Amino acid sequence: MKKALPFIYVIIGVLILVESIYNFLEDKELYRVFFGITTQSKYIYLLVKVLFASLFLVDGIKKLR
Repeated sequence: MKKALPFIYVIIGVLILVESIYNFLEDKELYRVFFGITTQSKYIYLLVKVLFASLFLVDGIKKLR
């Protein structure tokens, strides 16, 4: 399990990035960031999602080494 966990973190980070870019390209009135928090600005949405995904990616890459 210890060897699989970094790969799971990287996969989760990539999935969050892909989902956030897909939603960023759509025009919506409200963007749901996470846990019921919403924003009207798609740039703030993308910023928060990229920061959240980068936590998973950085942690996964650090554990791979």
